[in-house]
Amino acid sequence: MSLLPLLVALVGLVLIAQLLQGGWRLALGLVLLIGFLQDPLRKVLVGQPPLTVGLVLVAACACGVALLLQRGGLELPLVLATLPRLGQWLPLYGVLLALQTVHGLVRFGQPLLSLIGLGVYLAPLLGLWLGFEVASEPPLLQRLLRLYVLLSIPAGLSVWWSYRGVDHPLLKEVGSGILIHFQPGVSLYGASGVWRTSEVAAWQLAAAACLALVLATAAQRRSTVWAYGLLAVLFTALTLLTGRRKAQVLVLLFVLFDALLLQRWMRPPWRGWLLGNLVALAGLSTLAAGWLVPQLLGADLGVYLQRSLSARDELGGRFSQMALGGFSRALDLSGLFGLGVGAAAQTGNLLFDRGQQLGSRLNFVAESGAGKLVAELGLVGVAVLLVGLVLLLELGRRNLTLLQDLPPALVHLHLGLVAFALANVPFFLAASGVYGDPFVLLLLSLALGSVLAVPLLVARARGLQLPSRTDAA
Repeated sequence: MSLLPLLVALVGLVLIAQLLQGGWRLALGLVLLIGFLQDPLRKVLVGQPPLTVGLVLVAACACGVALLLQRGGLELPLVLATLPRLGQWLPLYGVLLALQTVHGLVRFGQPLLSLIGLGVYLAPLLGLWLGFEVASEPPLLQRLLRLYVLLSIPAGLSVWWSYRGVDHPLLKEVGSGILIHFQPGVSLYGASGVWRTSEVAAWQLAAAACLALVLATAAQRRSTVWAYGLLAVLFTALTLLTGRRKAQVLVLLFVLFDALLLQRWMRPPWRGWLLGNLVALAGLSTLAAGWLVPQLLGADLGVYLQRSLSARDELGGRFSQMALGGFSRALDLSGLFGLGVGAAAQTGNLLFDRGQQLGSRLNFVAESGAGKLVAELGLVGVAVLLVGLVLLLELGRRNLTLLQDLPPALVHLHLGLVAFALANVPFFLAASGVYGDPFVLLLLSLALGSVLAVPLLVARARGLQLPSRTDAA
């Protein structure tokens, strides 16, 4: 079955959604739904085509075009209010991507490969802008977060069904699956549920746990705090079934970053309230895990827990090998100017001829986020990218200083989303495979993009006169 009719139908579906009463807001919920449905769809299509992972990006682009037409522009003065000079870097980044796309196309002669590679670099920009637009309407932001957590419940339960051996095509990994070496003499396939691989399942479950904690610690009612807290415990426990240790470390890093950001940017007495919620949820997680994990894992409890606990001893070596080693090897391959966009793209069973010798050497580099960037953009391109990242961090820091004028629950919502994005940085550097997924990139950049709306929200709170916005809330 060709994916072209499916992609066309999808774009049409999203554009039709713009015409409904909810407009682009309703379409964003549809984008999230497509993100959850694209992996099961891939499993039932003939040949399990990898291009299905791009469905969510197509939908998000269609939503973005509709929103752009309604707004009448990108509203960059509002997006970059506290650091306008970041807007001067954007054309430079655009030129870099254009040149490296042409470079990759000339080198490999495969337009689809270049298009896939380009999507990885454009998705974060789209997500940042959508994050600003969504966060400029706090109720919409909270609805989308709740929708993501809600959709994660049946998807997460499918991981448990997969672990329990339910025999159904939707619960099996694509292809032949990934065999994980738990310990000497013990190799198992991690549970993936409706997601295409155990690695994707692990990241999505960890993300659901983090976002559930964001909603929990920002909630006003104790019952809501405990409800989201229990969901976070459930999602974290389910990550054990995937056999992917990085998921539990990601949740732990998120909690640490969140606590640090709360301590730094939240004012008393709300700082004590939210930190108390976070500590209470951590204690609840410990107690609940003592009962819940054995129920989930049964007789295999020991080997899964040992697999999870071994992360503590291997994290440093893994980071050094993949992040630093990948960077060094990529530098040997690409030099100053790189190999072009798409050179290190991981495309599953969609095979491209990148040269036998070069292709085998890129397999290792592609696992490292730092290595992937150097391999494709070269040192010059990475330098340009780093300038933009430094400016973005400065913009975020300036926006965080304005949080004091917002309601406490909204403050934590933004801090929690920033903590979620920051917790993913070391994993991108050391294990970038899952970050080639457009859905993952959109979620992360949308979370980080929410902080861009802080100046707009503060201006409203202060009663300042703002530029008129078409279709503004």
